[in-house]
Amino acid sequence: MFIPKLTTLAIVSTLATASIPAIGYAKTVVTWWNYSNEGSGLNAALTEDIQDAFNASQDEIELKIFFKGEDVNEPTRTALLAGAGPDIITSSGSTYVRAYYDGGFLKSLEPYSQKYGWKDKILPWAYNLGVFGNEFYSFPQNYESMIYFYNKTLFEENGWELPTNLNEYESLAQKAKEQNIFPFAYGSSGWQPTHEHLVGNYFNTYAGPDNVYKALIGEKKWTDKEFVDALELLKKHMLDGYWSGSLEKYYANDWDGFSAQITNREAAMMQIGTWGFEIMEGFADKKDDWGWSPLPVLSDFAGNPNYQLSIGGTMSINAASKHPDAAAKVLNWIISDKNRVLEFTAKRNYGEWLLPLKFETSDFSGSVDQRIRDYLVDFAAVTGAGDYGYTTWTFYPSQAGTHIWKDMESVWANDISVSEFLEEQQALWDKARAANELIPVGER
Repeated sequence: MFIPKLTTLAIVSTLATASIPAIGYAKTVVTWWNYSNEGSGLNAALTEDIQDAFNASQDEIELKIFFKGEDVNEPTRTALLAGAGPDIITSSGSTYVRAYYDGGFLKSLEPYSQKYGWKDKILPWAYNLGVFGNEFYSFPQNYESMIYFYNKTLFEENGWELPTNLNEYESLAQKAKEQNIFPFAYGSSGWQPTHEHLVGNYFNTYAGPDNVYKALIGEKKWTDKEFVDALELLKKHMLDGYWSGSLEKYYANDWDGFSAQITNREAAMMQIGTWGFEIMEGFADKKDDWGWSPLPVLSDFAGNPNYQLSIGGTMSINAASKHPDAAAKVLNWIISDKNRVLEFTAKRNYGEWLLPLKFETSDFSGSVDQRIRDYLVDFAAVTGAGDYGYTTWTFYPSQAGTHIWKDMESVWANDISVSEFLEEQQALWDKARAANELIPVGER
């Protein structure tokens, strides 16, 4: 899903003050600003399951969570520039962390990481995203990835197997089309950036994550052959009606539409982010069953199947905090008990709050859907082994990130070629690189 990006830490004049504990209060008060989502129940859940549970677990620190609206970044940035703000900082992603780090607003978590063993608990890629100048400064609050969902019953009835290469991928799509079944359910009505999901899928499964990484850090260009070929293949499949039957139907299809396609046997599969687990709840009143799978690799040089990385929030400690040790104790409590983490994330549908910890099968209770458990365990094992790719909405600078989805329609309409499109994309990367506006990637 799209994550707002910040390219520079703008200087603003409005000042904000930090929350001040009541005079004479015996406990050390640790403040934490978070974004607000009352409609989803996030505010109540964080208050009850994090704030109140932590406060009940000990008698030295009082955690106070303050909800700052849908965009927590703006009030946080304003307060930091005034030398104030919360003890614990929430941001919308790596762009903000880098800006805060560059401004000197973050306290190094390196001594706390060594004290509490955080490097052994957090997945390596997630840990590395928070390392600047060889010191640890932040960790993700939740993560997403792109996977396959499919109608398992439909596959069994037809003797279909999930594809593992390009030939099998195209052969399966043809078999589905011959039965008037869409190979994939999807659509962009109401959310045009859906296009970038498909671009990222083909970049990471055809060009491969190693090449994507090299392009991100400037060792390759987006105009190189593997990226051109990846988008040519995507264009071919799009125009062949792989998604919802045609390009026009894909444009017209919205969340409710493609959710119904996968649950009503109109489509065999769906390439979507892990937020698609919510859509699979639509199978509850159906006779059919569903399954999931990593995306298959579509070229001989793409490497092993991989999970693309996306983070939806970060946590850090304010350099101006008067109680950094107490804030670190709060962070350690949050990430140190995997059972507690899983209980809470289950309430948030395994998406809105999902810490990137080294989950194993034994960490899960029997009440957890086996398919969700298997995904979380496999994600930890596969990405922990270094087989991961990169989502465009997390790792692309602002203008390049907008271009990658907004101008894709011109490619599919044959108004510009794939090569011309990628030349425009490379120019935006060159501009962002010159302005020092790139997103932290982390060492691979």
